[in-house]
Order: sequence, then structure tokens, then C-alpha cells
Amino acid sequence: MNPKPIYLILALFCLACSEDKQVFPPQTSTENNQLFLYSSDRSGHNELFRFDKGEELLILSNPSYDYWWPKVSPDKSKVLFYRSVANPDKNHDDYVNAELMVMDIDGTDSKVLISIGQYGWLGQGVCRWNKDGTKILMATVQNTDFGEQWRLVITDAAGSNPKNLSDWWIIDPNFSTTNEEIVFIAFPNNELTFDLTKLELHKADYDAVDDTIVNIERLTSNETRDHDPSFDPDDSKIVFSAGNRDYTDVDIAIYDIGEQIETEVLNDSGSNGGSICWSLKGEEIYFHSLNLAKHPFQIKKVDLDSKNVKSLLKSSSNDFGYFHPETY
Repeated sequence: MNPKPIYLILALFCLACSEDKQVFPPQTSTENNQLFLYSSDRSGHNELFRFDKGEELLILSNPSYDYWWPKVSPDKSKVLFYRSVANPDKNHDDYVNAELMVMDIDGTDSKVLISIGQYGWLGQGVCRWNKDGTKILMATVQNTDFGEQWRLVITDAAGSNPKNLSDWWIIDPNFSTTNEEIVFIAFPNNELTFDLTKLELHKADYDAVDDTIVNIERLTSNETRDHDPSFDPDDSKIVFSAGNRDYTDVDIAIYDIGEQIETEVLNDSGSNGGSICWSLKGEEIYFHSLNLAKHPFQIKKVDLDSKNVKSLLKSSSNDFGYFHPETY
């Protein structure tokens, strides 16, 4: 089959300028204060914010651009994120027009690492740091012998020297905390299909010397469309989103690696997921949530022991939302 339409379906999935910003001193989380970054389009374009002690602090803004997917470096000094030309008809995650960028944690000194079309890529997204901040993991759209497909890629910290880790069609990659494994979403046995409920959670061993993945293992065998995996702080569990085919009803699930079982954490009428992340001690999970009948995107957290869900950010109207929390 020609896999190109799959890329088009999952695509849901101009260079340097002066950025307007408010500068705040860098901080780190304490036991009683979980900091997180996120993006919001309240101004008609996506801006980056920090949530600190219940307050929203603007980090980076420019009316010409949308900013999204902030990822804090292991030493808490830098933030990776994506930038695309502002488009009011697309709220976030414009992979086709994305540039990978980096800035200081306070929002200063932003610069482009990988520009649009660099390396011949047709799209890029879901960047992640490795544990010492020397490499960046991501998914990119490339021309292959089978048409346009997503590939798992690693670069150095400057976004240079890209290398494909596999010839599989792979999206949503994420490191384990030790970097010895990579979790990702793929079709079993790399057999592409238009049935997106066949997307399953996989993991593989990562060889940091040769920059390859080996021993690919399928973890889930469910009827849901899986996305957004993230290892917990001790690498014993993986949280992910589990949705219907159209991704309009999306739950939060956890795969226990030792027990080899999938359990449901949150099942409601909303679409929950995005850049799902854990609290620093692994007792809570942060995510963004959408319920078209009730509210725009919110940022929420769920306590794993009590299963209590708390809304941390919720707009007062239906004309903007919140996306992709990143705890640190």
C-alpha cells in the first residue's frame, strides 16, 4: 500500500526574528510547588507560559509565531520547543511548518536549531532531551522508498548530525530515565494500515554508541488508538493516551512493565493526553484535556492513588485553550 495518506491523516499529530518576552528568574520545583511550562493561544497565537504557585507567567510571545511543546533540559537551564508561523485556524502542533528551537529557561536567547525543510524533512515534532542534555530525540517526516513516513531520529544538542534510529514508521518517542530504552508508538511488525486503532505501545533497547534501537517489543494489544507515552521516574510504568479512532474520546492508561498489564487511570467523555508527564515523585500525572461539549483545552492532573482529577488551568470562555504541560 502507499503509506503517504497515513502521514496526511496523522499530520494532526521564516527564520530568526526578535521575540517579545517577559523575563523571570529560573526556578525548580519543590515538594510543595510543582512548576510546569505550557502553551496557550489566548492571544490568538500560541505563547509559552510558566505556572508557578498558582500564577501564570508569560515566558515567550510574538504575534507572528505559534510556540508549543516546551521540554526542559536535564540541568533545568534550557528549553526545547517548536515554532511555526502563527495560524489562527491551527491551534498547535503544526508539524509540517515547525522549526525546532532552544532558549534559556527564563525565555531569553531563543534560537533556531532545525529550520523548516532542513535535512530534507517534510515535518518534525515531539522532541525530547537525553538524560545529560547532549542529544535530542524526535520524530520527523521523510521521503522513503515507500513514500512519506515518520522516522525516529536523534541529533546532537545543536540539532546537528541527525541519524535515523530505525527504518520503522514511528511516532511519539520518549526516553526512559536511564536512556537505556525508548518507548514509542508504531503499528505492530511495522505493518502500516489506515486503522489507527492498530497503533500500539512499543519499547526498544537504545544503543547510545551506535545510535540504533534493538529488541523492539510490542507492549499493548488493545482496541484503542495509543499515543503520548512517558516513563515514570523509576522506569517501572509507562503512561499513555488511549483513544477511539477519531481521537474524540481519549482516556489515560498506564502500562506496568513488570506485571505486563494495562490499567485505566482516567475514563471520561473528554480527549485527554498531549505531552503527558509525571510529577517529580511519580505520584501524579499531568496532561491537557478537551471536552467540546463543556470547555476548551484545560491542563489537569490526576492522583494515582485516589484517582482524583484536578483542573489546574481552565479558560473562562471557549475561545482559547491550554496545551502540553511540562513539569520540572
